[in-house]
Amino acid sequence: MTAKYIRIAAAAGALAVAVGALTACNDSSTASAPIGTEPVTTTTMPGSDSSKSLKSSSASAEASKQAEAGASKATVSVPETKPNASTTPPDNFPGSKPPPPGVTLSAKDKAYLTDLKKQNVAFMGDDDNNVALTMGHYVCESKKQNADPIVVKAYVRAAIGPMTKTDAEATAKADKVINAAEKNLC
Repeated sequence: MTAKYIRIAAAAGALAVAVGALTACNDSSTASAPIGTEPVTTTTMPGSDSSKSLKSSSASAEASKQAEAGASKATVSVPETKPNASTTPPDNFPGSKPPPPGVTLSAKDKAYLTDLKKQNVAFMGDDDNNVALTMGHYVCESKKQNADPIVVKAYVRAAIGPMTKTDAEATAKADKVINAAEKNLC
């Protein structure tokens, strides 16, 4: 019988320790996030000015109303932009001009550029043919140095890519640049 009371006392003691530990963890000073759809309430700290928070709250509400009003007036389509016909580019703008004074194109350079033009190959923003000539000479130098043709093609393809709409078109135009360079420049 005594053993029975000792077991009951031990179980009651363990239960009391567990309850004590759980109540010690439930301290009201810890913050917790709301769970579910319960409304969130806030309190002000001692020494804070609640009138400032009310003013900022009303200013925030006013700003939200203004933003909503502006958004309702916004258009869905993008406005049309057209170039001004009376605007002329500056004299130093590199648009479709002959090479600068002092720079002469060799017969090979001219043949290479003519070949690219016949094949409808152009580089983005290359109004003075500087990029096209650079790519052509790069192909020839790479060939002299026995560079990996895959790397050369990748480099030329990256340069021609922005002017194309598909990967296949970029690859085809890169092949045309390489062939034109090998035929006319190298």
